[in-house]
Amino acid sequence: MNKNIVKTMIALAIGMVLAVRSFAQDKVAPAPEKVPSQAAQDKDAKALRLERKRAIEAAKAAKAKARSQEKQRAAKAAAEAKSLDLNRASKAELKKLPGITDALADAVIAHRPYRSKADLVTKSVLPMGVYQGLHDQVAAKYISSK
Repeated sequence: MNKNIVKTMIALAIGMVLAVRSFAQDKVAPAPEKVPSQAAQDKDAKALRLERKRAIEAAKAAKAKARSQEKQRAAKAAAEAKSLDLNRASKAELKKLPGITDALADAVIAHRPYRSKADLVTKSVLPMGVYQGLHDQVAAKYISSK
């Protein structure tokens, strides 16, 4: 055969081998993933840390609020426990309150039962000035009169 024909055939064969080889590599090797830049990674990490910090602060605030509410409930319960019950107190106990005279103690007893301690003013049993002086020391635990 002619030398030119042989050279051409060899060149074609080499070209085909290279084409098949590169085609096979494209099929086997996955495309490289786009790697985020270091700046983007740092930004994401910073945002994640900030989010976690806010979540922790919110949890701490919620716990502090719950503790505060519990303390308020406990203080209110303690004050109510040592308060004088208007519906059960004797005349002598009522007279120990500031501003209560014999006549006012009798009026408190006469207008029982009370639904709340504010009834002392709404039922015109005590003047507002006297009520303001003792409202922290009394409670009205309502007893239904059946």
